Amino acid sequence: MLLYIRGQEISQILGMAEAISAVEDGFLSLYQGKVVMPQRTVLNVGINDGVLLTMPVLIKSDSPSMAVKVIIVYPQNPTLFGVPAIQGLVILYDVENGQPLAIIDGAALTALRTGAAGGVAAKYLARPNSAVVTLFGVGAQGETQLEGVCAVRPIKRAFVITNNDPREQAFLQKMRTKLGIELILTGDVKTSLEQSDIVITATNSRTPLFEGKWVKPGTHITAIGSYKPDARELDTETIKRSRVFLDSREAAREEAGDIIIPVSEGAITWDHIAGEIGELIAGKIPGRRNDAEITVFKSVGLAIQDAVVAREIFERAVKTGVGIKLS
Repeated sequence: MLLYIRGQEISQILGMAEAISAVEDGFLSLYQGKVVMPQRTVLNVGINDGVLLTMPVLIKSDSPSMAVKVIIVYPQNPTLFGVPAIQGLVILYDVENGQPLAIIDGAALTALRTGAAGGVAAKYLARPNSAVVTLFGVGAQGETQLEGVCAVRPIKRAFVITNNDPREQAFLQKMRTKLGIELILTGDVKTSLEQSDIVITATNSRTPLFEGKWVKPGTHITAIGSYKPDARELDTETIKRSRVFLDSREAAREEAGDIIIPVSEGAITWDHIAGEIGELIAGKIPGRRNDAEITVFKSVGLAIQDAVVAREIFERAVKTGVGIKLS
């Protein structure tokens, strides 16, 4: 039996708290050397800034799994065609015999696992009393990032930075209902940052979204929008002021313009990086060392995140009868 699981079914069977737990375990398995994960391939389509990504992974733990994600990113889609910027599929396999077990909507899974990664980072790096967020980005990633931090910190208010995106009002209404927090749409980036404990960047911007000098001491920043070496959401000053953690050093050296560009400028070296999130979870390196320190979690997204969340989705779908059975 091959199970097809649609995007709207994922939220019925797997909540953010469970996704955060799965992604945390995945990052730990990666640190422990239990994961075989080639660097993802990137095919630049050359039409409307489109990119095709393929991401295979094998987890060799007590609960082994194998998956591959094929996903496309067309940043101009919402404006040009009214369809999502991110679309794709995740295929989950039986490790013992290679049989395909499930085909899962890749856009919904990507949004969930990326939000969960932000939740893991906030759990380990944001101050425990963090209550105010500044969010850049009102797409699916913005939704799950906000949900992820609300799952691990007592968030009361979020400033949503306007970019005159037609989705903004719908986003505000949806997230107010879903999370029960105050959401404020604003164009005053500086004032928002001066009041915020956590900053989230989930955009397709190629240039920095704010000036590093505006970030107040004690802030935690999760940057997940940029995944190309020549694009970044954070400026050099922000990186220089911060204790920086990555999802993967190897992936960051290839794709994280937020780090690659400051290194190329000579502003920092790769030794400036504190470590990977898996090392932090394992207790091998310290995280936040005081309440004044600025921390950054820079993620380009890893196949391990997809695999662990896909496995959770599949197992719950089988138990609950969710999904379409294909011969």
